[in-house]
Amino acid sequence: QLPGVQRATASYRGGVLSVTYDGAMISPQEIGQHVRELGLPVLPSACDVMEGAEEAKEETAVSGPAAIWQWLEAHHVEAIFTAITFVTMIGGLVAETLEAPTWAINTLYIIAYLTGGTFGLKAGLESLLSRTIDVDLLMILAAVGAAIVGEPFEGVMLLFLFSLSNVLQDFALGRTRRAITALMELRPAQANVKRGDRVVTLPIERINVGDRIIVKPGERIALDGVVIYGESSIDQSSITGESMPVSKQPGDTVFAGTINKNGSLEIGVTKLAKDSTIARLIKLVEEAQSEKAETQRFIDTAEQYYAMGVIILTALAVAIPTLFFGEAFSPAFYRAMTIMVAASPCALVISTPATVLSAIGNGARRGILFKGGVYVENAATVRVVAFDKTGTLTVGKPDVTDVIVLDEQRVDSEDALLALAAAAESRSEHALAQATVAAAQERDLELAETFAFQAATGKGVQAQVGEHQVRIGNLRYFEELAAEGLETAVAVVTRLQNEGKTSVVVAQMEGDTAYLVGVIAFADVLRPDAAKVIR
Repeated sequence: QLPGVQRATASYRGGVLSVTYDGAMISPQEIGQHVRELGLPVLPSACDVMEGAEEAKEETAVSGPAAIWQWLEAHHVEAIFTAITFVTMIGGLVAETLEAPTWAINTLYIIAYLTGGTFGLKAGLESLLSRTIDVDLLMILAAVGAAIVGEPFEGVMLLFLFSLSNVLQDFALGRTRRAITALMELRPAQANVKRGDRVVTLPIERINVGDRIIVKPGERIALDGVVIYGESSIDQSSITGESMPVSKQPGDTVFAGTINKNGSLEIGVTKLAKDSTIARLIKLVEEAQSEKAETQRFIDTAEQYYAMGVIILTALAVAIPTLFFGEAFSPAFYRAMTIMVAASPCALVISTPATVLSAIGNGARRGILFKGGVYVENAATVRVVAFDKTGTLTVGKPDVTDVIVLDEQRVDSEDALLALAAAAESRSEHALAQATVAAAQERDLELAETFAFQAATGKGVQAQVGEHQVRIGNLRYFEELAAEGLETAVAVVTRLQNEGKTSVVVAQMEGDTAYLVGVIAFADVLRPDAAKVIR
């Protein structure tokens, strides 16, 4: 018991230690040092970006041969041993079938026992030193018992299944960790901070609430905040899943990890890096690893009592017949070992953790965040599911759905309207512009040469297309001008909005007058397999 530590919970399978402590009495570095003294490596939580985090990582880093061994031990040794166990187990069985020399059979099984039982024996001895008996020790004793009674293949099979379960758990955990890493990569490590008349680059953990950061076009926003100056379109798909860029202007909220598509922004920071939206997402995934399902909690509690019970039963199966009924030791011992092998709960013990961790890791890789194993189990009782449309039932990007001509005297066909719009937007990086150009390419339309392209952030674009000055944008873009056909355009756009579509208006300019010639509508179309997903 460390002074200042109020509560500590650990998930060894999940690799997560959660500690509630009094910061006035003990520091995270001291807690980490105590854990390292127990032989366990410690890294800060991925969501905690704080001063000293990089130093903490460096403390655990090693170099040279030690680094190679650490890498092998962490990722590959048990998997390699499990593969060797399987090969030698099958080799021993084949050798027995072919009546190979006894020394060859024994050699294969000895190798299988050594590789299959190394990690289980280590865990079993550690439990004994902690004055407990766990299922690892029971599996080792059962495997040894199988060898004693002349059934080494059964013993090796137990060791192989148990080792395989640990490898599968490590694999599932690795996928979850990779999902966390992918989330972390959404968050820039540095940001450009405005300090007086200067702009300096600082690590995000050194940026405080109230500081102002500058975000250029194409950059990721480093911290949650509010737009102070500038207008731009923001790709928020990494946070909200929404495929359409969202227009931002002064007073609007922006999130860390999202992408500034165009326009420079000055943003007032409202949350520290460790409190940002992306940090909370990372924390949810980490907590999911340590939160156990009801079945898993029951098994973790019961396995110690079960292991103790089986060992006591095995001892009684030897003692009672020999002491009270005069039975010879050999048949009594053989029967007791058979009981121990039969009672080994490998399937029960290894199934739940591997299944839950695999579900959490697989879900995280696909953007589904389970808060813990209990929610994975509860999914079996779900009767109604509410789907988020964008990116789940839809492809996650806009496509042209409607091309509507408003002024046939100026633009005589849908293809002519689409070609005019695509030419004007060919130099824009906006998602709707790219969808327009893609639609024109699908129809093999020839685009006129474009000059004098300009973008009005949050409104639209203008360009010289051949002989025509063209403007494309939302209705707000044309409300400031003398626009011919505005009422008709408003009616069409309103109808399309009611159908769940996003629209842009295309206009040809003559002097200061905008002649609205058409409307192009976009939607995030359904995936081909959407119906199958719902079923």
